[in-house]
Amino acid sequence: MHVDRNPDLELSRRLRLDRVPPAGATLDIEAGDAERDALAKRFGIVALPSLSATVTLRADGEAQWRVEGRLKALVVQACGITLDPVEQAIDEAFVLRFTTQSEEVDRDSGELIVGSEAAEPLSDDALDLGEIVADQLALAIDPFPRKPGVSLADILPPAAPSGAADGPFAALAALKQGQKDEA
Repeated sequence: MHVDRNPDLELSRRLRLDRVPPAGATLDIEAGDAERDALAKRFGIVALPSLSATVTLRADGEAQWRVEGRLKALVVQACGITLDPVEQAIDEAFVLRFTTQSEEVDRDSGELIVGSEAAEPLSDDALDLGEIVADQLALAIDPFPRKPGVSLADILPPAAPSGAADGPFAALAALKQGQKDEA
């Protein structure tokens, strides 16, 4: 199976739909150093030491395509509290549907399918399985990484006891007290 690459994408493995055999095509993707570095920059993470996926593309009816895969990666991000490096191991399965039809209609009811159940539209005669893996990686990355055992209280200054003379409203309290003394 011939795989093309799009130089504008960090991780590109493009398969033409007309070249996919009837039984489908399985592609093992192992991102190289330059690809992982580019993806780390794209996603704003510290490093991406490993990224691999096995992806299968097969026809799923007339003008319908099914992509099934498993993504494995090791992501290094900065802790949202301490900025120390935090590793996240990712092992995620995914299933996506695509269609070359402009609208997808349910075979049984004849109703238009919309929302999360609808297949993604394809405007091209190819699918980039590498970009699909990159998108799935972006969805799997923890948006709020935190070093184990660390909490926000660890970096905040201790709270002033209530009624403290040097709190943010101490001057207002003194002013109020002065008004009471004059009365």
